[in-house]
Amino acid sequence: MSTYTISIGRVHHSFSNFYELVFDDVVVSNNRQEIVNVPKLVVGLDKSNLWQLAHFNYVIVINGNMNINDTQFGHYDFSTNTLKFVNATTNILVNNGKDKLSLTQINGGIKPFATSGADKYQFDFTSQEVLVNQIPIKSLLIQGFHRDGVTTMTNFGGNINEGFFVSKLKILADNSLNIEQLKLCNINWQSTEDDFLNKYSHVLPKLTIKQLSILESSIQLPNFLMEKGNIEATNLRYDEQWHFEQSSLAFTADHVVWHDELFSSVLAQLSSHDQEVTIQKVLAKWNKGSINFVGKWKDNALHIDQLTLSDINYELPEKLELSALPRMFRYIKVDKLDIFQSLIIRKQSDFPFSLYNFQASGSDITLAKEQKFGIFSGAVFFKSEKGSFNRIDIRYPDLVLKFDSENHALLTFSSLVNGGMIEAEAKVDLSQNESLSLQFNAYGITSLLLENWKLVKQPPKAMSYSVNLHGKLQPFNFSGKFTTNGNDYIINFEH
Repeated sequence: MSTYTISIGRVHHSFSNFYELVFDDVVVSNNRQEIVNVPKLVVGLDKSNLWQLAHFNYVIVINGNMNINDTQFGHYDFSTNTLKFVNATTNILVNNGKDKLSLTQINGGIKPFATSGADKYQFDFTSQEVLVNQIPIKSLLIQGFHRDGVTTMTNFGGNINEGFFVSKLKILADNSLNIEQLKLCNINWQSTEDDFLNKYSHVLPKLTIKQLSILESSIQLPNFLMEKGNIEATNLRYDEQWHFEQSSLAFTADHVVWHDELFSSVLAQLSSHDQEVTIQKVLAKWNKGSINFVGKWKDNALHIDQLTLSDINYELPEKLELSALPRMFRYIKVDKLDIFQSLIIRKQSDFPFSLYNFQASGSDITLAKEQKFGIFSGAVFFKSEKGSFNRIDIRYPDLVLKFDSENHALLTFSSLVNGGMIEAEAKVDLSQNESLSLQFNAYGITSLLLENWKLVKQPPKAMSYSVNLHGKLQPFNFSGKFTTNGNDYIINFEH
């Protein structure tokens, strides 16, 4: 104790409590800070050896304030059969001062206690408020025991953000956590950082969670929102990153918002084996319809066996800018796609369109490649009962999308328009935003349709004709040949 200064205000003794001493205003400090300030310290002496100061029958800290780090008092040994706190306050620095725990109104104790560490002891504490790196926990309860190098918490819980958590866990000899059960209810968590988990990952030791329950809780991040979510998960492990060797997860939520897309009545059931996640079921309401799929995920690749959408009412955003997908969706493959009785609308004035009673089916479709969303391979068949392209009504439009050996998109389109019919075939290099070829045939339709659809500006007048074009897709920038009644006309795009 040579590095510490101890001051005591007064000492009381009563013959009615012959083996008890009461110390007022006990202060322990070093050359940097005040470590202990206890208005009243009650010490019960060891009857078997009254004159030694290394072991006591009991020590009671009343209204004390302690500032502790994880290296203090390591060189000073004392023990007591019972260490008890009454309305005490403690500030603890751990991880070499990187993290701080503050506990107020601590009540309870340890039996027995030794600064060098007892082989066996039990503990029972409550604290009105705990701050973990400024995150508040109210009405904390800790009960348990220590034996054979393992600390067992039989009851560990508290209130967070108007909710609560309860847990049963063990702190093993290597300081890793074996969490038998962790239950959180009505937790409402908000963060302005998407990677807030990484921010606090250095605090986490090695841990295993056998059963995790999150009930009626909400999470809000800049690009993610979960409202009234429920999660049941088993066999989770953390060792500098999360592992899911033999895990299962069931998830429901009233609402999920991901990058401004709203999903309601969400249900997901997952299981994992050797880092492969089996998606047993995902259901959700989206844009007045429903979406569901099953599949697998492994090595940042999502493989969907069946994807079904029904009664979707989707309006394309004003600016269709697809940001990069998260790394976990580097690659997405769909074996079978079905879309039933849906509506697609684009209201922007430069080229509005709509498709009613829209349906689609497809197979072996690659929807994402290198975290980019699109259609990169496969076959998709589209049809609709009616619609409009740039305010021109169409009936029974039909579109087939396939890919050739060079991975160019091949599109075949037909539709009834104003009492006539159109047929079109196109080869498109989607990677270069370039139409390699577009063959457009019209029967009984004015050639003004080409201008209305922004394919050709001021085309020759005709009712039956064919057009062979090439150029850019966004914006349309085509040149080529217009043919009607055996006459050819050269088409040049006018800037």
